[in-house]
Amino acid sequence: MRQFFMWFKLGCAFLMYTLAGCAGTPAMPPLHDASYPLTPGQSAAIGGGASVRYEAFADSRCPQGAQCIWAGKVSYQFVLSSAAGQERFALDYAGQRVEASTVPGLWFGISFERVSAVPVEQHAVVLEVRRTAAPRP
Repeated sequence: MRQFFMWFKLGCAFLMYTLAGCAGTPAMPPLHDASYPLTPGQSAAIGGGASVRYEAFADSRCPQGAQCIWAGKVSYQFVLSSAAGQERFALDYAGQRVEASTVPGLWFGISFERVSAVPVEQHAVVLEVRRTAAPRP
């Protein structure tokens, strides 16, 4: 009788394990157009199992009150992580667009709308994610 219960438990465990495997994995929400306010170190899930992390910024602008030959610029560095791998990219100004090489048809840009509540020193940006239709053959 004890052997029967052992086999019964083993059979139930096998059945539950098999049924759990049939459930599959939940579908990932698709990539979509959206805007993500970010500060350095923050990430945003952009759909399709992909995410973008605002890694850092590089500020080479002339300090206030100094006289400089070159005005300098601020460059914002990001990392796109997807099933295709990781890809680093930088954006230097609002209106600039960068196309992802690991996710064809996905474009990134930055703006500074809706960041007025964050001090400028924190280099907050709004990451603009746009999906373009795949080119037709």
